[in-house]
Amino acid sequence: MAEQQGFYSKVAEKFGGYSSGARRTTSYPQGDPEEEFDALVHELGSATGKLLDVGCADGLNLLGLAPSFGRVDGLDLSPEMLASAERHRAASGLDHVRFAGGDASATGFPAGTFDLVTSRRGPLFPEEFRRVLRHGGSVVYLGIGERDVRTLKETFGRGQLYGRWAGTPVALEERRRLEDAGFTVDYEREFSYDEFFHTPEDLDRFLQMVPIFEDYDTESDREAFDRYVTRATAQEGIHLARHWFVLRAQLTAED
Repeated sequence: MAEQQGFYSKVAEKFGGYSSGARRTTSYPQGDPEEEFDALVHELGSATGKLLDVGCADGLNLLGLAPSFGRVDGLDLSPEMLASAERHRAASGLDHVRFAGGDASATGFPAGTFDLVTSRRGPLFPEEFRRVLRHGGSVVYLGIGERDVRTLKETFGRGQLYGRWAGTPVALEERRRLEDAGFTVDYEREFSYDEFFHTPEDLDRFLQMVPIFEDYDTESDREAFDRYVTRATAQEGIHLARHWFVLRAQLTAED
């Protein structure tokens, strides 16, 4: 957990938030998972609804969802990311949004506080989410699939979920964890899509800001990086094959 906090703090210090400015073109033959996630969240919103987002990073995505709810709390481990989130919140004028430091596995909020808990490529702690949700509340989760940037990871010989493509699908594992905690999963969808980075410099900037390799270094990883660029360059750019999934689950088990 401390290692992850350090990674995102480093990203926030270097880029001022959770965006490197890397130029890329994206093709969504099965739809955009981010848009699907947002649509599911907006669908569950109400003027009195209370939303908790864990792993909120620089808060920009959460602020886009905030008008659909009466109270919004964002939780993150990185003080630097939270400082960026607060700057974005102040600029937005959304006074019903609050950002705080905290651990998603032990949020500190009273039981039954929220109507919805969201995690966008962040942590998933079903037992804690169950505790802070009211009965009938929901979780919406955007996760990284086991086939995400597989060729890139094979070229580097390491990375997030390295080797998991041969095992149980991550979406199935996360579904089972939610069900074991008393949730009913009523929506599940996987997305395979393509990103094309315009230049090697754009891909390098991107890899510095995402936890595909938390120890990525432009200089020490140069050989593997160059091998991948040579292998993956197409007319559209330097290709990354992405694999994400979205789950929505409702709390149905009685306390």
